[in-house]
Amino acid sequence: MNLYKKVLLAGTIVLIGTTPFMSNTVQAANKVVTKKTMHNSAIYNKDGKNTGTVFASYQDVEFYSDPVKINGEYYYKITYQDKYIKLTNIDGVQRKVDSNAYVYATSTKRANKKVLKKGTTITTYGGSYKFKNGKKYYRVGGPKKQYVKASNLSKSAKEVPTPVKEQEATATVKSSVAAIYTGEGKDDKQLKIVKKNLKVGTKFTVDYFSDTPFSGYFPSTQYGNAPMYRIKGTNNWLHFADVKVNKELPLYDYDDEHYSRIRFVKATDVYNADGTIRNLGGQKIKKQWGAFKVDKLTYIWVPSENKAELFYHPLAKEIDGTFTYPNNVIKMNNGYVKANDVEFFGGIKLAPNNTPEEAKATYEASQANTTK
Repeated sequence: MNLYKKVLLAGTIVLIGTTPFMSNTVQAANKVVTKKTMHNSAIYNKDGKNTGTVFASYQDVEFYSDPVKINGEYYYKITYQDKYIKLTNIDGVQRKVDSNAYVYATSTKRANKKVLKKGTTITTYGGSYKFKNGKKYYRVGGPKKQYVKASNLSKSAKEVPTPVKEQEATATVKSSVAAIYTGEGKDDKQLKIVKKNLKVGTKFTVDYFSDTPFSGYFPSTQYGNAPMYRIKGTNNWLHFADVKVNKELPLYDYDDEHYSRIRFVKATDVYNADGTIRNLGGQKIKKQWGAFKVDKLTYIWVPSENKAELFYHPLAKEIDGTFTYPNNVIKMNNGYVKANDVEFFGGIKLAPNNTPEEAKATYEASQANTTK
């Protein structure tokens, strides 16, 4: 089937200039930039409420360059989403050194021989950590562990956004069948053509290069799923094979920025939402090196253990089991796996969406309703 006929099955053609598939609009002066998180960073909504998901330290995050103020604090808005991270976790804050201080890797070990002199100004990131010795420290660098005692620093801090060079390139159309794509619908995976048969030689400014959520519509390449360039100021995309860029942009992994992933490092039981092990006739999820997306980390009361345990909720509808093919497919059907039985394998770090006490209360309420 012709590629474009195949693509058209995913949705009708829309007119160029229509609203991109995410509704948030940003003024042209607000640049799209990418920086690293310097501290584990909770993700907040537009009202400043913690969503329960977390960007790990030293992870690349794309956002708009102009900070926004929510409830008196500064945040960066993640591109094309109503999600925010605190500026202090990205750019940090400036603090004065009140007394000579050392930089530590742990509470007992120095990171280096450097002495921070009284009166100098340093940048700290995020909130303070309490070490095993009971003292509080601020992170001052990375990716290696570098901390300074909070008692050596001034309590007042100044938020100063750090300037960053906008990443962009010029993409020139080299294929007569080149098209502009966009996506809409659940998880932005419904591919649409905004405009097809672009004129060879047409130039676009692009500001992002990524394995997009709808790149699976195209044949696999040496990059995996075919990556795409985003046209600056829009959420429309150009297929990488259809254009030539004047300079390379870093290739980003969409899944790393939007999902949490786990890996099965041993044969793993599947649990039901009520904390009971699912009866699969002795079959378990098999040990395997592929990464599986999960959308929830939650405490579930396990009656057989009389305690609450942390569980991941995989998004996959089917996962290979320990039985021999073709009887090895396990239908997940809203199944859960213990967090202790699997390995976190990248992407956003999830925070539990409840507490052990809430899990126990939910279980007790269900039992009470059953006995009525």
